[in-house]
Amino acid sequence: MRRKILAELQEELRRKPLTIGVVGVSGVGKSTLVNTMCKTDLPTSPTVACTREFESQDVSITVRGGVVEGYRAKLRVVDAPGLGESVEQDPGYLEMYRRELPKCDVVLWLSAARNRAIALEQQYLAELVGVNDRIVFGLSQVDLVDPLDWNTEVNLPSGEQRKNIQEICRDRSERFSATIGSTVEFVPVSAGRRYNLQPLFSALLERAPDERAWIFSGVKAFTAGDWVPEKYRGKVMRGSGGAGSSSKWASLLKLFQGKW
Repeated sequence: MRRKILAELQEELRRKPLTIGVVGVSGVGKSTLVNTMCKTDLPTSPTVACTREFESQDVSITVRGGVVEGYRAKLRVVDAPGLGESVEQDPGYLEMYRRELPKCDVVLWLSAARNRAIALEQQYLAELVGVNDRIVFGLSQVDLVDPLDWNTEVNLPSGEQRKNIQEICRDRSERFSATIGSTVEFVPVSAGRRYNLQPLFSALLERAPDERAWIFSGVKAFTAGDWVPEKYRGKVMRGSGGAGSSSKWASLLKLFQGKW
């Protein structure tokens, strides 16, 4: 049975690799987040746009659970050029989006937390209505939200910062929901802090087509505890009964209680 499942999996992934499209306006950190989540090496720059075409990278990742545990699965990550760079390039980029995004199993739309001017994003979403049913929305670079006092000791936003992040998520969700006519929820994330990668990946998994979602679940390139500071990681694992234990989060909350 295991050999049969592996053979079917290999054929499915050969025919159509698991594909995640990552899109958004220029400068929101798409390539950086992809590199962090999937251990790719897409070019990044803090000053200029690096992605001019839809760039695909096939990543070989070991399945971590289930009957095919240990199998080397292929994941295709498609990094899209950032919209809003110039009026000359946008029409061509939008055409690429319309052509390429329907080929993706799921699409991650990133919106920068500190960018309050989102009218362009709303316009682009209205243009891409055909793929809205497969989009997961991420609020990127949340470690840069005022008052810029991220708690580095426990690698979490401070209390005031967390409230501001939640308020941004609520506001962005309301405005994007009005644009596409369906409920939108944002997952706050920071690639630099490796913060909230697990909830973001879970959201992508839930949005993936049912017949392929089970494959997605085994190919992430990080663990749920990656965001925990190194000096606390041993305590968390010892107190939780192992990395896969359901009591780990209770242990984390107990350990970090009062430090938000």
